[in-house]
Amino acid sequence: MNDSSENQTSFDSWKICLDEGYVAPVLYYAVQALCFLLATPALVWCLWITLRESISGGLKPTQVFPINLFAAELVFWVQGPMEMTSYVFMRQDTILRNVVYVLYYLSWSSRPLFQTCICVERYMAVAQPVAFLKYRLRRYRVGTSTVIWVLSLLYGYSTTLSNFIENISDYFVIGVYCLSVVVIFLCCFFILRVLKQPGPGEVEGGRGGEKKQGTTDPQKMRAFRTILTNLVIIVVCSISVIVACAVLPFGVDCYCNVSSIISIVTIFSVVASPYLHLHRERRLPCSREQ
Repeated sequence: MNDSSENQTSFDSWKICLDEGYVAPVLYYAVQALCFLLATPALVWCLWITLRESISGGLKPTQVFPINLFAAELVFWVQGPMEMTSYVFMRQDTILRNVVYVLYYLSWSSRPLFQTCICVERYMAVAQPVAFLKYRLRRYRVGTSTVIWVLSLLYGYSTTLSNFIENISDYFVIGVYCLSVVVIFLCCFFILRVLKQPGPGEVEGGRGGEKKQGTTDPQKMRAFRTILTNLVIIVVCSISVIVACAVLPFGVDCYCNVSSIISIVTIFSVVASPYLHLHRERRLPCSREQ
């Protein structure tokens, strides 16, 4: 067995792991198949709820980024079965293999960008309400979403044309996730600072000079929880991508065992995203009882 993984992307190394008979990648794909059955109905439900509300009352500006995020996560789950089909039935360089490449990098690059847009939007609504009202029109969000889709699609397509871009593709995804982590962390920090400041329901300097506080604005707390959730998901996904690239030079043994386990954690974090949204919207039985 050749342990050298030089000039190979992590996407190609999955196929090497399967060819060499490692157990961890097989477990990864088994978990992926199970999570596909769990996540796809939840994502379709999220899309149906949002689109139904849009048809009845018009598409709200705050619904644009979540709809695009759900679509990007559907792409993430669709490319998994296509990847296995390409591996089992079409080992050579085929059109299906190129389509899988495009969808793979399309989903991995677009998801963190849409999550970042959602967090920036929540930050603007809480910390910069004047600017939020100024740019609340739907066309700004539709334009931003279109740019993200086009750039992600061009990036995914470019990996099938150039070996150089294919070799550095994982490092580009790392850069996207690290940028998203920084932006979302800053949004989370500034919203937390706003929450600690006295608002309309809080009074400074009660009797005796003590601070008398009322209830915190639930909309602010909801925005903070949304940003914090996206931050955790993106951090977990970032760790997976970084570990996958970091262990690649250490040989197939290290990559196939370590990266597979980390990727399983990433899959569960992606599964949690639609269910957390349904929980916030009180669509799940457990959330309705609260």
